[in-house]
Amino acid sequence: MGRTHDMPPSRPRWRTYLVEVLALAVLFVGRASLADHYHVPSGSMEPTLRIKDHLAVDKRAYGLRIPLTHVWLTEKEPQRGDVVVFDSPIDGKVMVKRLVGLPGDRILFDGESLVLNGQPVEQRFTEEGVRLELLPGALHPLDPEPYQGPEMDEVVIPPRYYLVLGDHRGNSADSRVWGLVPRENLLGRAVAVLYSPREGLSAGERWWIPLRTDEGTGVDTRLTR
Repeated sequence: MGRTHDMPPSRPRWRTYLVEVLALAVLFVGRASLADHYHVPSGSMEPTLRIKDHLAVDKRAYGLRIPLTHVWLTEKEPQRGDVVVFDSPIDGKVMVKRLVGLPGDRILFDGESLVLNGQPVEQRFTEEGVRLELLPGALHPLDPEPYQGPEMDEVVIPPRYYLVLGDHRGNSADSRVWGLVPRENLLGRAVAVLYSPREGLSAGERWWIPLRTDEGTGVDTRLTR
C-alpha cells in the first residue's frame, strides 16, 4: 500500500474567528479615527461642493479621538478656511461647512461680506463671473448671488469654539443660525472631492478635486463649474 501523506494541521476555529474580528476592528478604528468618506446632502456649500459629491475626509487632521466619542487623545489646531466635517451642536447630525472664525477672532457679517478683526475680507469676481473670497490663507469661491444673508452681529469667539459658514451663504443654516461649533464636535477636514457627479466635468475630471492648495492662493477650476 502507498504511504499516506501527512496532512497539515488545521487552524483551530477560534483562531480564524479571532483574525476576522481583529480585521474588522482595524477597519472600524481606521474609519472612525483616521479617514472616511462623506456625501454632500445639501447645496449650502455651493459652488465648492455640490449635492451628491463624495468627500475624502482626513480624521487625523485635528488629532486622534476615541472612536464614537468626542474625547480627544491628541489635538491639532484647525486652520482658517478648512472645509470641516462636524457633528451639529443642535441635533448631532454630521454637517460640512467652511471654518472662517478661530478662537479670539472678532467677526461680523453684513449680509454680503465678512469683517474679520475689524478688516473687511475682500471679494472679487473673475472674468467668468465666479465670486471669490480672499479669506486669509484660503482663497475660495462663493455663490455669486447678490444676497448672501442673513446678517450676523459681531461675535468674539471664545477658546475651543469655531465659527463656520456655508459658501452659499444665502442658502446655508450655519453659525449665524445655531451658533458656534465646540472643539469636541469636529470630526475631520475634507481634503478633496473624491468623486463628483456635477455637470460640466469629463469622466476623468470627476475624480479627486483638491479643496485647498498648499499655499492657499489658488482654486481648482473644477470646483467652480
